[in-house]
Amino acid sequence: MSGSERPPYFPMMIDLKGRKVLVVGGGNVASRRAGKLLLCGAEVVAVSPEFVPDFPGGAERITRQFQAGDITGNLALVVAATDDRETNKLIHDTANSMGIPVNVSDCQDECDFFFPSLIISGSVAVSVCSAGTSPELTRRLSDHLREVWPSWVEEEGGYLRPKNEKIH
Repeated sequence: MSGSERPPYFPMMIDLKGRKVLVVGGGNVASRRAGKLLLCGAEVVAVSPEFVPDFPGGAERITRQFQAGDITGNLALVVAATDDRETNKLIHDTANSMGIPVNVSDCQDECDFFFPSLIISGSVAVSVCSAGTSPELTRRLSDHLREVWPSWVEEEGGYLRPKNEKIH
């Protein structure tokens, strides 16, 4: 690795089932991120003065401007996806001061985590992330994986057993 390259991000999978996540913003980026979080079982609370029509219905919507008090210690993650740089910076600083991982849609350097491309087959998931450096590469690799992932999972499915199932 040359001196100008950074190491890859650690691909941590986190259980969000039933955990509260705050998404600030109601546009297309916030909508996509909220949808992915809901897919992974998070309880999404979204704060924005307006929401795009196709914003995920499973998210609790609070229709108003963000307030720093929206970030509380019971949040697993925070997403800043507004179209206002100053608001996104405030969200980052507030979450960061409380030790809550934050993703900031308009500033890669302020992200504690990135939204990977997620490829799912049943309960088996794989993700692709370029640490925000190449969304096009991430998309292309993900497209290739989507073509083969379900058949790979099905082929290897014999190795997947419930935790309590005994092997004979």
